[in-house]
Amino acid sequence: MSLSLSITTLSALAQVVAPAPDSPGAPVETPQQEISIAASAFVRGAPLPAWADLLPLPPESAARRALTVRMEDTHLRLGDTPVQLVNIARQVNDPAALGQLGQVSIFFTPAYQRLLLHKVLILRGTGFIDHTASVQVRFLQREAQLEQGIYSGVITATMLLPDVRVGDTLHLQYSIEGANPIFGNRYANVLPWEQAAPVQVRRITLSHPGSRPLRWRWMGGMTPSPAGLEAPVESRTTDGLRRLRFEQRDVAAIEVEPMLPRGFAPLHWLQFSEFQDWADVSRWADALFAADAPLPDEMTPVMQRLLRLSTRAEQASAALQWVQSEIRYYSVSLGESSHRPHAPAEVLRNRYGDCKDKSYLLTRMLQTLGMQARPVLASLSAPQRPGRMLPSPLAFDHAVVQLRLEGRDYYLDPTRLGQRSPLDRIGQGLEEASVLVVHGREVDALSIVRSPNRGELFGSELTEKFRVTNFVEDADLETTQHWHGLEAEQLRLTVARFDAARLQRAAIAGIDRRYPGITLVGTPEVSDAVDQNRITVRSKYKIPKLVSEQNSNWVMRFVPANLQGALAVPPSPTRTQPLALPSFPRRIAYSAEVQWPDSVSGVNDPFTQRIANPQFTADVTRSFRGSVSRTALQFDALVSEVPAKDVPKLLEDVQQLNRMVIGAMGVAKTQIKDGGFLGLGRKTLQDTLQARALSVVERSGKAIAGSALAGDDLAEALCSRAEALSELGRVPEGVLDAQAAVKAAPALARAWQCRGNLDWANSDFTQATADFGKALMLGQSPYDAYLRRGQARFYEGRMEQAAEDFAKAAADRAQPGDKPYAMLWQAWTLQRLQRPLPGDLTARASNDASAAWPLPALAMFTGHASPEQVLQTLGARQGDDRELALAEAWFYIGQYHLNRGDTAKARDAFEKARAQGIAIYIEHVAAGFELQRLAGKP
Repeated sequence: MSLSLSITTLSALAQVVAPAPDSPGAPVETPQQEISIAASAFVRGAPLPAWADLLPLPPESAARRALTVRMEDTHLRLGDTPVQLVNIARQVNDPAALGQLGQVSIFFTPAYQRLLLHKVLILRGTGFIDHTASVQVRFLQREAQLEQGIYSGVITATMLLPDVRVGDTLHLQYSIEGANPIFGNRYANVLPWEQAAPVQVRRITLSHPGSRPLRWRWMGGMTPSPAGLEAPVESRTTDGLRRLRFEQRDVAAIEVEPMLPRGFAPLHWLQFSEFQDWADVSRWADALFAADAPLPDEMTPVMQRLLRLSTRAEQASAALQWVQSEIRYYSVSLGESSHRPHAPAEVLRNRYGDCKDKSYLLTRMLQTLGMQARPVLASLSAPQRPGRMLPSPLAFDHAVVQLRLEGRDYYLDPTRLGQRSPLDRIGQGLEEASVLVVHGREVDALSIVRSPNRGELFGSELTEKFRVTNFVEDADLETTQHWHGLEAEQLRLTVARFDAARLQRAAIAGIDRRYPGITLVGTPEVSDAVDQNRITVRSKYKIPKLVSEQNSNWVMRFVPANLQGALAVPPSPTRTQPLALPSFPRRIAYSAEVQWPDSVSGVNDPFTQRIANPQFTADVTRSFRGSVSRTALQFDALVSEVPAKDVPKLLEDVQQLNRMVIGAMGVAKTQIKDGGFLGLGRKTLQDTLQARALSVVERSGKAIAGSALAGDDLAEALCSRAEALSELGRVPEGVLDAQAAVKAAPALARAWQCRGNLDWANSDFTQATADFGKALMLGQSPYDAYLRRGQARFYEGRMEQAAEDFAKAAADRAQPGDKPYAMLWQAWTLQRLQRPLPGDLTARASNDASAAWPLPALAMFTGHASPEQVLQTLGARQGDDRELALAEAWFYIGQYHLNRGDTAKARDAFEKARAQGIAIYIEHVAAGFELQRLAGKP
């Protein structure tokens, strides 16, 4: 069993993350070393066993491929010593393939196996050349992972054949006797069926005593079984020996497509196993991990220190860290040690061990501390494949520990390093894996590793804030990126070895390709929230020529760097094999914010577009408030692989996502305010908003009157005019347009959301609730639909249901941009219901003036800030951005006073919200509702 780390890099800084030094990484090709083996481990010219029933060599195929397998005939025979007999013939028809015929490699383990070479023939024309007695056989040791601390004892017997020519056929017959003694007298094997070359005849024959029940199953490939092999072509019992035979002719070559999911097998494999079920495998493994193995006396001081910790969780975390840091990784998997762990005393004496050794030691430590801990078998190379296999130890290549603590199962991997966070925050490398808990009595099925707080363990957030003080001068950029879980742990180890110069080089790598000439300002700031297992890196840059003039607009470009690599884009959408979705199970959040010069005034309320399919969901939200434009992206991978038939649609959605993100933000010349002479005649923000609404009404009206629009396009135009009419105070006219939009496109979510907006503005909250629900059902962004339905229910007086909707809206957003707005409504609604606020809500609250708005307002409802402090946080804002924020702030302050029973202060705050005159804002309209309730005038 060995550990293999796969590191996904999400940014230039993450690309410097390397595997932990004591953990094995990806296999590295190392030179082969010739060794000597025991004379009894290899027999040249051995006669075929008497029971051999070999397939005769078929005639040459008329189809001339570079390499053709004329036959591959495998015989498996169970007995006191199992035997695998291979009878294979390959023909080469192209000079480029001569190397595949002239060099033969056979893998076996001399520690418990014997290689018998029966025949090595080169067939040429009507004659043959017998190399059986003369070919040189060299025994080479290539421990491809020796540099990572893994030694398995597998040996390669190689034969280099002289004078191989185009048209020759190599006919090879050999047997491998013996099996790993760790399995006792239990048999398990798995054999590939197809190859990368066509096979004229493929046959597998298994003979076993009828007294030894044995199961078989196909796995892999794109069909449940090879054609015609749903059952063996022969199944009979003679003299107590049962024979199963599988045979197929003209087996097509398998082309392995790129970007396959981890663990997917494009070939069919035929499995055999004497293990009857997973409980049987668990009992076998249980005998290897003795539950009464004592800890050596050397461990007494360590255990005493652990017992002094205050909680079981702290004790378990400290025990995990001790094994990770004190026992280095090294694997010697010879014979029984391939699966049987070494005793804790031996591991302590050596101060090294592999996954099973370290897991066994950790298990015994936790059990000695009085905790419920068990070893667990897993597959790192194919985490979900055990669920598709016959019960067998061959399904696994790794061991970890299951700890059951306070009703939750934790899966702890002692081969990792640097997991210093609380148990519920440590990185999980086996998410969604099918694993087998080792317990002789209680386990009868595989378990699925599924973290209840997955969102806290798998996430990437990148925020980029650009400041453009002048369109033609250098711009400032400040980036903030958060890493969580495994990525945080790996980055923590890497950054600890960095000096300032290396950290600076890492911070500039990659981003300099997007922004030529960019320079780093100072040294990146690295903060480590170990209790949250989150690493945050903040960097500052200067960018020359960020903004360019295009078609009378000023435009800047950005790239969501942490989204790159989240989706595999194959060379062709047409494929027969599934496609990997590399980002699963991560949630990726990106936001870009541009602070334009103060002369810029734009007003575009947040607008969200969503893509939702079985593979991923993505929301892109764009807004423009005063001189600040924002684009935010949230991407959630839902599965680890995409069926081949769904790949074309997936790629269409990826292209749509690219169009939604756009990758650019700009300022039209019309959005640059004319200051007027000495400030006289300068347009106010309210003037701009009204002019914009009138323009929308005029342009939409012309499009509608032209009779060229129909269906969704007509509905969109009607909705645009309806909402603009509402902003102008002409709500009844807008209601008519919204109703017409639903009639024009009854299956369009946007039409129902629009009608809900107009119903709400018209105080028809019951109808608005129904319309928002219909929009949600038709695919409207859950955040938008839940938030607006919650607001309708709030004014209906259905506080319980409103609070539920606000919670669902907040849960649909990971980024600070939209999420706090839902949390604000949730907070005062829960307080109105005299309910406590949830922990994630209070954790988001901040009275930091630099925190993103409206987080400071949320702090009011958690008791971290007063209304006066909230208003002070807006003091640093300038121009239109400040006016827009004040329209919201006064409404929130009004709700705060209402919850405290101070109606006079509430009325004053609502009146100030209305006085801001930001008619496009929900807060402006809702303040009017509140004033009506308080018997005041809007």
